[in-house]
Amino acid sequence: MRTFLTLLLAAFCIAGYSQKKPKINKALSAMQDGDLAEAKAIIDAAIEHEKTKDDPETWYYRGQIYATLDTASNEPGALEEAMKAFDKALELDPEQKKVSAFTGAGVENIDTKKQGWYAYYYNEAIASYNAENFSSAADNFETAFYINPSDTNAVLNAAYASAAAGDDERAKTNFMNAYEAGVKDKTVFLQLYNYAAKEERFEDGLDIIRKGKEVYPNDIDFAKFEINLLIQLEKTEEAKAGLEKAIEADPQNADLHFSLGVLKEELGDKEGAMASYDKALEIDPDHYNSSFNKGVAVFNEANELIKERNALSYKEKAKSKELTGKINLKLEKALPIWEKLYSLNSSDQTVLETLAYIYNSLGKKEKYNKLQDEIDALQGN
Repeated sequence: MRTFLTLLLAAFCIAGYSQKKPKINKALSAMQDGDLAEAKAIIDAAIEHEKTKDDPETWYYRGQIYATLDTASNEPGALEEAMKAFDKALELDPEQKKVSAFTGAGVENIDTKKQGWYAYYYNEAIASYNAENFSSAADNFETAFYINPSDTNAVLNAAYASAAAGDDERAKTNFMNAYEAGVKDKTVFLQLYNYAAKEERFEDGLDIIRKGKEVYPNDIDFAKFEINLLIQLEKTEEAKAGLEKAIEADPQNADLHFSLGVLKEELGDKEGAMASYDKALEIDPDHYNSSFNKGVAVFNEANELIKERNALSYKEKAKSKELTGKINLKLEKALPIWEKLYSLNSSDQTVLETLAYIYNSLGKKEKYNKLQDEIDALQGN
C-alpha cells in the first residue's frame, strides 16, 4: 500500500508540474541568451496552456522567437510560424496596447518587429543581387514581400532577380504576383506578354495586353501587340472590326486610325495602311507614330531600289543611272516626312541617322554634316 501511495503521489506531482503555467518572459530571456531550444520549448507550451494561450504577449513572443529561429538557424517553416503568431497577437490585441513597449529607440510592437525582419531580408537581397547571386536575391526579395506584402518593390525586384538568374518560371510567377499586388508598370505587362508569346499562349498574352491597355490607353506598344496577337490567333477580322467600330464612335481619334494602319500593313495592304496613316496625320499633323511608319514605308521603297542597283554589274551603267533617278525621287518624297520627325523629336537616333543618310544621298552636305555632329554628340563622341 505504501508503494502504491508513493507512486500515486509521484504521478500527481508530475501532472501538477506539467500543468504549471509557462513563464513567457523566461522564453524571451532564453532567446536573448541564445538558447533557442529552451525558448522554443517554453513558448510552444505557452500556446497550449489554458492561462497563456489567449494572452497576446504569448503570441508576440512566439513571433519573435520563431523569427529568430528562422534567421539564426534557418529552421524550416519558422518564418511562417512567426508571421502566424504575430497575426494571432494582433487578433487578440488589435490596438497593440499590451504588446507595445517604449524603449530608448522608440516604440516596439508587432509592426516594428515585422519591419525589422523585412529590412533584414531586403538588405540580404540587395547584397546578393550586387554579388550577382540572383537566385539568392530572389529568395530574399520573396521573403521580404511575404513579411510585408504592401511593399510591391520587393516582389517586383524578386521578378527581376529571377529573370537575371534565368529562371523564367519563377520570374513569370513573380511578375504576376506583382501585377496582382497592384503594380501597374508597363514593364510588368510587357514581361508577362513576352512569356505568354514565347510559350505561344496567345490568348493569355491577349488578356494581359488588354489589361495593359486599360492602364495605358494611349500607349501604341499595347495596340501593336494586340494586333499582332489577334493575327496570331487568326482573329484579324475581329481586330479590324473592333478598330473600325471604335473609329465610327470616335472618328477624330488619330491613334485609332494609326492602329488600323498598322493592322492593314500587317495584312499586306500597304495602300490601305498609308491611307490610314494619312488620315491620322490629317487629324493630328504631329502624330509621331503615323509619320514614323509612313516615313519607314517610303524609305523602304527607296531601299529596295538601292538593293537592286547594288546588284548590278559595273557594265550596267545606264540601268544604274535610271535606278539612281528613281531612288532620288523616293528619297525626295521621304525627306519632308523625316524632317518632320526630326522637328518632333531631335534626339531619336533612328530619325537622325535616317535623315543624315537621305541628306548625304541627295548631296545636301551641309545639312548632313550638321546632323552627323548631332549624332556624334548623342553617342558621346
